Amino acid sequence: MPIPFPSRQTDTARRPIGGASSPPGDWRCRCCGKRLGLCFADHVHLRFARGHEYLVGYPVTATCRGCNTLNRRDGDPGPAAA
Repeated sequence: MPIPFPSRQTDTARRPIGGASSPPGDWRCRCCGKRLGLCFADHVHLRFARGHEYLVGYPVTATCRGCNTLNRRDGDPGPAAA
């Protein structure tokens, strides 16, 4: 007998957007809270499996690998570190 695909988390179980546990500059998924990148004044640092790293300018669009939600970041509200 096949095992049914587990359902996704309900809205009440999701992390708050930009929760208190997120350090400044973290870009997190608006749905599940998974970290997507690290925001700086003029770019975003994205890191993926097997050592793939990207520095991209704003606006940034990324799909969460955890829940497949499309996320967009237009600018930086975080620190101006470089």
